[in-house]
Amino acid sequence: MEDSDGEPVRTPDQMMQMLQQLLIYARELGEHFRIEDALRKELSGHEQRIREIMADSMAAQEEERQWIALEVHDRIAQTLAAAFHQAQTLESLSQGRQKSYDAAVRASSLIREAIRESRSIMNGLHPPGLAEYGLVPLMQDELRRFQEETGCMVSFHADCPARPYNEVEISLYRIFHEAITNVRKHAGSATILSVSLTCRDSVAHLEVKDNGPGFDVSVASGQKRVGGLMSMRRRATIVGGKFEIISAPREGTHIIVRVPANGHKSQ
Repeated sequence: MEDSDGEPVRTPDQMMQMLQQLLIYARELGEHFRIEDALRKELSGHEQRIREIMADSMAAQEEERQWIALEVHDRIAQTLAAAFHQAQTLESLSQGRQKSYDAAVRASSLIREAIRESRSIMNGLHPPGLAEYGLVPLMQDELRRFQEETGCMVSFHADCPARPYNEVEISLYRIFHEAITNVRKHAGSATILSVSLTCRDSVAHLEVKDNGPGFDVSVASGQKRVGGLMSMRRRATIVGGKFEIISAPREGTHIIVRVPANGHKSQ
């Protein structure tokens, strides 16, 4: 039997069966959504716990770095400084005895270089003054030394009315330091380096850009440890941020980092 439009006319029993079937589908769909939501929440909880574990691990590493830096300072750098003064005394006493004088001068030069390297190691392990002065002054000082040592033209823009949380400052400094180290090691032909750091709307935004030789990001990302890319990405992720790198052969490198200034993942 059909209606005026040619559609079959369903009996009340058939309509009831269809309604019951629709109710079953609705319950099954609701159960599916409930399970999916529960799994999503469980996954989010696992991810949060993983971030917390990684953050604790990074904090422990920072404490260990600080301890090693203090040990290098107390046990090595100070001893080298004393040896340097002794070598300078030998220089004075060796005046008129060319071979002895040349040896003393050479010893002084080597000790001076060892002191410089020790200080560089200490700064890399634990940046002095970060807690006291904040991120911006340290970046300014490091970029000044970078320009003096490499001859690269450096520009720096900072707009941070309020300092980020300690864990965020440390992560941003480590990322910045690793990026600058990469320019030293892998972009020796770079003549321009620009760095910017802004802290607005509870988000810290760091950019490091050079005009060096660049590289294939897809190839580098597939390798375990190339230029500290994995380390930089991990540090940004731990504090709930995002890390992006844009590069190509002969087109320079551009690093972009956005992290919540309070160390928690923004929505």
